[in-house]
Amino acid sequence: MVSRKILIALGVFAVLAIGIASVAAVQNIEVDGIKFAIPDGYTEDMSMAKNGEVDENGFKTFDHTYFDSNYNMLSVTVFYDGGSVDFNSLKEPSEVEKTIKGHKGWFEFDKESELYFFTYVDNDKIVMITAEDEGLFEKVIV
Repeated sequence: MVSRKILIALGVFAVLAIGIASVAAVQNIEVDGIKFAIPDGYTEDMSMAKNGEVDENGFKTFDHTYFDSNYNMLSVTVFYDGGSVDFNSLKEPSEVEKTIKGHKGWFEFDKESELYFFTYVDNDKIVMITAEDEGLFEKVIV
């Protein structure tokens, strides 16, 4: 009887462990040397990806855009021109300073597009995360 209770308890524990692991699942990605965690349920739209393209201003750009099943968007962009970046020069008039996961950056909610933006500097590279859900920033930034 005791061994049966132990087996049942182990079975319940195994089911709970699997359930917790699936809830906390993430896709760990690296964009030009910077690590991010994309929440489970988001799938990359490869047709929108940029992998080191240089734009008309000389910025090398890496951009990865993801959508969940409700078509909620999440975008991770890293870009730079090879020079040093002045944090304060990135500020737009509508942005406020905010620190997320130890990264001091500029935060904004654009009412027209209904998107949140968080921009920060990491090793002279500009990182911009765009999302429809403000809560994703804490999950995405590693």
